Amino acid sequence: MNDPTRRRLRTGLYVVLGVVALPVLLIVGLVVWYAVDRATGEDFPVVPPAEMARRATDRSQEMYDAAGIGRPLPAVRSGERAEADNRISGSVCHPRGIEGVDDTPEPRSYHLYHEWRLDAVDEAEGAAALRRLHAHLKTTGWTVTDYETVGDNRELRARKGDDDRLSFTWRSHWQTLEGFTGMPCAYDPAGGQGEQAVEDLEPPALR
Repeated sequence: MNDPTRRRLRTGLYVVLGVVALPVLLIVGLVVWYAVDRATGEDFPVVPPAEMARRATDRSQEMYDAAGIGRPLPAVRSGERAEADNRISGSVCHPRGIEGVDDTPEPRSYHLYHEWRLDAVDEAEGAAALRRLHAHLKTTGWTVTDYETVGDNRELRARKGDDDRLSFTWRSHWQTLEGFTGMPCAYDPAGGQGEQAVEDLEPPALR
């Protein structure tokens, strides 16, 4: 076999090896990245659920004051149903980054949120409450992401940082004003997870 033919064969072999090896190296790299990411855990703070609930309801009370409705809203226990609502709920948190692709919850983590709903709020009262909330959010460091009319409803949403969320909705059909305070993910030092971590928590009345 002459030298030009040998060189062509050698070049072809290198090309084939490169085509085969590159995907293998990429897969190995992803596996190593996933393993390291999974082993290091998340940077969620360690916060007892009762303390996180206090922070959430304090924030909700601040927003309730800003809305200017002026009606007391008592707590509603988990499992109860009522036209007016005021309760704490929770869900699991998931790892960030590549390790989140398998949708496995992060152990001992929880995401707490406080929800309230005030009934018998007419359109004029609801629109005025959202205007006051919008002004308050803009002067207290929140980024307003939505302030709009969707169909017959009015919506206002805001965020601060990556995980703090607020949303407010006036619903035409039900004549209700609803509020949602979402807190950042955290680890429960007692080992609870998701709804289990917050199931015994009851919010104070909003006034």
